[in-house]
Amino acid sequence: MADKKQNLVKYGEVVAKCWEDEAYKKHFLEDPEGVLSEAGFVVDEGVTYKVIEQPKMVKYLVLPHEDTRDAVQTIAKGFLNAVEKKDLVIPEGAEVRIIQNTDDMRYMILPASPKSLTAAELKMVAGGDSVELQTNVVQTAEVATTAVEAQTATTTTTYLAEAEVGVVAVAVAVLV
Repeated sequence: MADKKQNLVKYGEVVAKCWEDEAYKKHFLEDPEGVLSEAGFVVDEGVTYKVIEQPKMVKYLVLPHEDTRDAVQTIAKGFLNAVEKKDLVIPEGAEVRIIQNTDDMRYMILPASPKSLTAAELKMVAGGDSVELQTNVVQTAEVATTAVEAQTATTTTTYLAEAEVGVVAVAVAVLV
């Protein structure tokens, strides 16, 4: 468990560095495996990592490549809980996109820098006033190489939700 948390911290550091350094971000988008390896992640052999930049007002949900049922149930529960609070669960102009990892592909979501977001957009991306879905943006762990490990090894959606929040929190903490 400690290794998974450490990988999440490393992934948060990579995200924070991307927010601060355009050249580093470009390098990460072009060569995720290389950047992750340089950051100390263990990259799974035979797996391709793809970084997806998350635009403002878009929330990506990444389903695991295995044990998908739990993740889908958690997403459904998140929508149902949000609907109980209010009818508008996705703010106007916002989108929720769902993608799924495969045996040989892991998606990593690179959130927009909080410096470039308005308060309303930040709430949307962080899940504040929008759908409070408990998943793992990129199953943050898996896609971030051994953050990749964290995703594949971590099949519970609850942990993945904690991972998503942890990555954003760590990345923001690094910026402050």
